[in-house]
Amino acid sequence: MKINKTYLSLTLLIILTTFSWIISCSHNAKISDVPEVCFERDVLPIFINNCMRAGCHGSGGESRMALDTYAGISRNAVPGNPDASRIYTVLTNTWGINLMPPNQPLTLENRTLIRVWIEQGARQTTCTLPVANIRISEN
Repeated sequence: MKINKTYLSLTLLIILTTFSWIISCSHNAKISDVPEVCFERDVLPIFINNCMRAGCHGSGGESRMALDTYAGISRNAVPGNPDASRIYTVLTNTWGINLMPPNQPLTLENRTLIRVWIEQGARQTTCTLPVANIRISEN
């Protein structure tokens, strides 16, 4: 079997370029570098505006998971670990089973605010400053 030298050289170049691109990629951001996400100002309104529709997740709603208070929301969050938090995983479920809210997923910005809030400790904070400015990139 004869291998074309040009083909071999091009393949090798692509492999080396890809490898060097992968090893040069670094993410040095730390959660401590991100502005604090405030529960009362940033997180609670997301749940009130999206999860209490038709009485689903209010205190008197049809679900056993009330999402209109800090107690109800934080009960389903593992501080520092959004991937182990039920409140986050049902919002980001990619299989579509039990995706919340049904038929209308939260925006990337809202999901990110909730994720960062959980990573920052899922604390019950009240802030007077404007909403946290967190840059979202889908890359």
